Amino acid sequence: MDPDTTLGGLVITVGSPLLVGLYFIEGLLVGKLLHPSVLFLLYVVVSEPGLALTAAVAAFCVVSATAGQLVLYRGFSGDSDPESRVARLIPYLNRVPTVVKGRIGERRMAVIDGWFDRFGGHAIWLSNATPGFRGLMTVPAGLSGYPQRRFVLLSALGNALYMMLLVAVANGLLEALQFLPWDLRLERFL
Repeated sequence: MDPDTTLGGLVITVGSPLLVGLYFIEGLLVGKLLHPSVLFLLYVVVSEPGLALTAAVAAFCVVSATAGQLVLYRGFSGDSDPESRVARLIPYLNRVPTVVKGRIGERRMAVIDGWFDRFGGHAIWLSNATPGFRGLMTVPAGLSGYPQRRFVLLSALGNALYMMLLVAVANGLLEALQFLPWDLRLERFL
């Protein structure tokens, strides 16, 4: 898509901040309701923003997802101050740990705790890098008092690996689209 067109400019201008916001929400939730990874793939395939912009958006998404996971971690670690700026910015933040515990359930929580006890920090980055398991280790890390700085570094590492995987898949899709016998350029359908 040509970024000089109105639609191309709109997708690139609105899509990037929207993805960053969705990744924050994804980091804040366990048991994902949203799948920003699908939207990220669509964003890259439809807008073809180039490697530099794709890398920048992916980096902001990593920071955003890690920030969301940090907010959740702090909610479980007991470090969260109800009067903090983040708590005032996000309504009902103090209820998030209770809701997340309820969504996970006791049986699954026991399994997740076992993984965290067995693998420690490796479970944090590995779960964040694995589709379908992203953010699972945030809860046991917060409950166990895992060091916050180490948690943030390992979460960011896992999120960065995940985003690199998404960028590779998106670029692969762009390459594959060139070999299809049909003309699938967006301009043709507008």
